[in-house]
Parts: sequence; structure tokens; C-alpha cells
Amino acid sequence: MQTFSLYTEREIKVEPARKQVKLDCYPGEKGAPAVLILPGGAYSMISDFNEGKPFAERFQALGYHAFVLHYRVGFAARYPAPLQDVARALQFIKSRAEKFELCEEKIALVGSSAGGHLAAFFAVLHQHFETTYNGAEYSLKPSALVLCYPVITMGELTHKVSRKRLLGVLTGKADREAASVERHIPADYPPVFVWHNKDDQSVDYRNTELLCEALEKNGVPFEKHLYETGGHGIGLAEGKDAEGWFQKAAAFLQNIFA
Repeated sequence: MQTFSLYTEREIKVEPARKQVKLDCYPGEKGAPAVLILPGGAYSMISDFNEGKPFAERFQALGYHAFVLHYRVGFAARYPAPLQDVARALQFIKSRAEKFELCEEKIALVGSSAGGHLAAFFAVLHQHFETTYNGAEYSLKPSALVLCYPVITMGELTHKVSRKRLLGVLTGKADREAASVERHIPADYPPVFVWHNKDDQSVDYRNTELLCEALEKNGVPFEKHLYETGGHGIGLAEGKDAEGWFQKAAAFLQNIFA
């Protein structure tokens, strides 16, 4: 595993919080697709221990190139900072596709909890971040999304700490609606694999229901799995009802990338 800084010294000098942004690289097989993993942590921390490194190692074992993004969190997580970090990570990966020996046209986002919101929200707004990087233009639309017990809405069913970190304390209805993914799903949204536990006391599973209703309404392919028990933040869900979700997600991606 190798770790890269994503911002230059000059960029960090302008905004010191960018110093915390890192990208962990787990190399895969030559020409293989890639996954950019966005761990959860309520936009307050990066849960690499259960939703970052373990996912990356599993994907790497399947031949994928896996990357774990340590995006801006805490007081530095105000919109649009974390989305800018995702954009930069994708630009960085694609600009080095030949060096990494990966297929730059096949990159999925994998997000858990607040990282699931970040992945899903970025897929809505990716065109806003398509800028030149090192003299070249890169499309930042993800090929697919894998979402684990994601925060989706910023409305009534949201995870309040995640909303506070991303939008601030004094958010109005317009800001909350603008950051509620289920309200902004286009017909060309990437295919989605999503799973959630019904007894999740941190992020209400109805977040996933809201997303899937919007996906179905707009004709976007998706695969949904709901499990009775397991709670929140369980990562690979070993020994839980959701054990095996990773294999299902891998099969889903295999079909997308075929």
C-alpha cells in the first residue's frame, strides 16, 4: 500500500485543511477496473479501520485497483470541500492510469454511511467538478456506486451529525433539499448497489428506500438488499445478517464492467 497527498504545497498554503487529504493505493491487476472507497464517519472522521482498508484488501484480492480516500472531515467538511476531494482523487487516479495500469473508464465509488452520501451526492454533481488537471480534461462520472447503509437525505430522516458537519448548524430548507440526493437523481445516474439494515439506529434504513424510489422513478438500474438486523457501521458484516453483501456487490460490478 502506498499513500499519496492530493494537493500541492501551494494549494495547502491557501487552505491548510487540504493537508489531511490522502489517498491510499492498493494496486490491482494490469488493466483491471478500480474502486474509490469513501469510508463513513459522519463527516467527522474517516472510519478506515472498518470501511476503508478491509474493503480495499477484499477488492484487491479480486484483482481490482483499490483506493481509499481520506477526505476533509470535522470543521473542514463544509460543502463543497469533501466533494472537491473526491474530484481531485478521480483526477489524480485517471491522470496516472497508465502508471497504475488501470482502466480509467471503469472506476466505481464505494461509500459507507456519510461516505455513502458523499458518493451518491458526487454522482449527482460530478459535472460541476470537471476541470482541467495537469493540462488534461477528465470525465468524473463514476461508472457505478456501491453504497453501504448510506445517508441519502438531509431532510427529516437524515443523520443529524452528518448534516451539521456538511451543511453547518443554521441550514435552511433550500440547502437541505439541495443536498438531499433523492431529490436530484437524473436518468443517466450511475447504476447502484445498495444495502442497509432495518434496525440501523444511526442512519434510518428509509434513506435507502428514498434513494431506490428515486432510482426506479428515473429508470436507473439498481440492486437493493435490506437485512433485518446488524445495526450500523458493520463494514464487511462478518457474522451478521448482511454477511455476503460484498460478494453480491462484486458480482454487480462484474456485470457493469463486463
